[in-house]
Amino acid sequence: MKGVNISKYLILAIPLQLLTFISFSQYFQYQPDKPGKFIFDNRLDKCIGVDVPTAQNKLSSIVEWVRRNDSVIDHPKGFNAMVSLSGLYCDKIKRQEDFGMRSIIGFSFNHFYLEKGMSCRVTGNTAHGTDIFVNSPIYYISARFDEAEFKTDDPPHLKQTLEKARENLRNYYTTALVIKEFAPGVRLFASDPGTWFKGSLLVFNPDLPEIWIPVTVKEIMEVKLAYYKVKHEIDSINYEKMVAGWAKMNFNPDPDRTMRPRLYQIIKQEYENFTAEELSLPAWSCASEECGISTINSRGEGTAVVKFNPACWDRSLPVTAVQYLSWQFRPETEEELEKFIPRNGGLTDFVGLFFNSLPVEKLGVLIDKK
Repeated sequence: MKGVNISKYLILAIPLQLLTFISFSQYFQYQPDKPGKFIFDNRLDKCIGVDVPTAQNKLSSIVEWVRRNDSVIDHPKGFNAMVSLSGLYCDKIKRQEDFGMRSIIGFSFNHFYLEKGMSCRVTGNTAHGTDIFVNSPIYYISARFDEAEFKTDDPPHLKQTLEKARENLRNYYTTALVIKEFAPGVRLFASDPGTWFKGSLLVFNPDLPEIWIPVTVKEIMEVKLAYYKVKHEIDSINYEKMVAGWAKMNFNPDPDRTMRPRLYQIIKQEYENFTAEELSLPAWSCASEECGISTINSRGEGTAVVKFNPACWDRSLPVTAVQYLSWQFRPETEEELEKFIPRNGGLTDFVGLFFNSLPVEKLGVLIDKK
């Protein structure tokens, strides 16, 4: 493009971009000052044998408390406050972590906007919101240890042994670090790096035992080895079958270069490298190279390894009792609220405003006690 005057194209382009923005704003515009409504929706499952009306009343009282104590949803402006009850999860109390009937209280901020001069509001997944998980104490703050399950072409005689070892491994977790105690029974756990929320709230009865039992390095390593020993036996049998299949096709790779199963030996060596003192210390798990294939260390690196403590439930209370509230925590600073608006085309961060207005330190009153 020799000899072309680029500046005149830039001069033409800028007004075109400006006209595009003006045209867009004429067709689509948020309405942050439009008065909204508080709308309640009950979608609880009708579980046979469960006192659903009592469960509904308890959850509704939580909603009303939040509404009375949070002006952002008590007097919605720029959105409709859509609050829904869902769950109860019939016939799903199967693991030791479960006792109370589990449900979800959803807060959705269905914001208003103008499109081509017509007043509209977002619905469904396009609306911003937040959920309280009721009686799911580990939902936001833990990750379960797990490994590959039995496959249909694995040796059948090892199925039960593998499933038992895997199920035992799945009784162990890593848990997030506690970063703040707002009040007795109102605890903030750290979130994973890079997530959009600022931690996870757990609300509980502080007079009951803790939900986690610490685990030693020795305990978790032996549980891991029990699984990997069976898995090694399965993988070795499958490997030999694969090599036999290659031989039938006159394919005989160098034995030193084939992928023989070695994971069990590696983890066993890592176990043997721990000193007697280290084996007795609390276990931690991290994904760095220093933590090896097993991920286990005694140096406090990563996240703590724990087991669930069934005694943390007050089993003298009915299953409809609210014993735990789990909530992703997302307050915002004034600077963050201001930056949110241009990043989201003019939308106000109603979720951030909601959490800023919420008296977190008082949430303990929502927990049922004797």
